[in-house]
Amino acid sequence: MSSQLTHVLWIGGATDSGKSTVADILAERWNAGVYHYDRHDLRHHQDLAQHHFKYQHFFHTTMDARWVTPEPEELYERSLASFQDRFPLVLQDLQSITTQPVIAEGFGLTPELVSPLLSHPSQAIWLVPTPQFKSESMLRRNKPSFRGETGDPERATRNLVSRDALLTQHIQSQAGARGLTVWEIDGSVAAEAMADRLENYFRLYLESGAPKE
Repeated sequence: MSSQLTHVLWIGGATDSGKSTVADILAERWNAGVYHYDRHDLRHHQDLAQHHFKYQHFFHTTMDARWVTPEPEELYERSLASFQDRFPLVLQDLQSITTQPVIAEGFGLTPELVSPLLSHPSQAIWLVPTPQFKSESMLRRNKPSFRGETGDPERATRNLVSRDALLTQHIQSQAGARGLTVWEIDGSVAAEAMADRLENYFRLYLESGAPKE
């Protein structure tokens, strides 16, 4: 499988770190394909629900049962399980994209899932926001959008923020253990300038494919 995906550049990381924005900028600059993990969320979970009861059950639960009642640790474990279950579907999607290279971005592209597919560590990077930048980003984008559908919007928001903090720690730990690159995003660098940095980081792939060891 890894030999079939050497044209994929991976931008993983926590939510609210600017992954989608910089991926779109790079894709436009290099006429590359772009894969946004979040945009396939519903379709993937519908596919999984055909074979897994836990996803069937999820579709029939209330928003409070999804986001208010669980503790953040439960939400965190639920996300990791979803990432694992969805990853084969992600790989199928990526293999169907004919444009090369492909920039794949999303918070479910965790280091432990992506690392076995890398021909070189510089084929992937993970972005994580500082707490202040995340808070500002959520406020600016009116997130989470579902909070008004719950009976306790404040708790739903706190749960999501706490879950995301756990996911950030997980990404940093898993990437560090594998010698993979993580950049902290604090908002001091504009999106175009951040895309410049990523363009330089991925340049060997963007220009000529996988770098030699």
